[in-house]
Amino acid sequence: KRRLLILLTILPLLLCGCGNGEEIAFEEFRQELQNADSLSFTADVRAEYEDSTAEFKLAFSMQGDEYSVEILEPELVAGIKARVKSGDTHLEYDGAILDIGKLTDRGLCPMTALPYLTDVMKSAYADMAWTESGLLTVRLVPADDMSVTLWIDEENAPVNAEITYKEKTVVFIEIDDWEMDINEGFAEENVG
Repeated sequence: KRRLLILLTILPLLLCGCGNGEEIAFEEFRQELQNADSLSFTADVRAEYEDSTAEFKLAFSMQGDEYSVEILEPELVAGIKARVKSGDTHLEYDGAILDIGKLTDRGLCPMTALPYLTDVMKSAYADMAWTESGLLTVRLVPADDMSVTLWIDEENAPVNAEITYKEKTVVFIEIDDWEMDINEGFAEENVG
């Protein structure tokens, strides 16, 4: 009787408490990102407006809670930089103001898409995780009217993301050159 009682107590924990392998892999990625000292990558960003499309190649970097985004392409506006402090929606442009419009009522635009994506990867609710074409795929839900689908390769680097607003995909992101420096204390704590 006692063994049966213990088994009945543990069984629901085993069935409900364990995430699938994809969920566990994503949470490990998320923990590394949350503990990163710095992060940098480049990305091709395509923004879908109601009546037009805008495409940019952007360079993103993060140091602590400060983000920097620089336009690499198109050449006409290359070199324009935006600095974003985590949790602050105010953008500071070096030397020029570029008004390219907002994609959502929440203020999302191509220049804020990469800081937004980074914040979502760090903290948004992971609704689903699965494997698609050999990539870890996760659907994140930061708000009722927003979702982000993220694809991560076998080296634990994001390669693609899509930001959806009110069930319409408004930003497509292709990520290259992902480099993340992990806090040494975190790395030592998780060795062995």
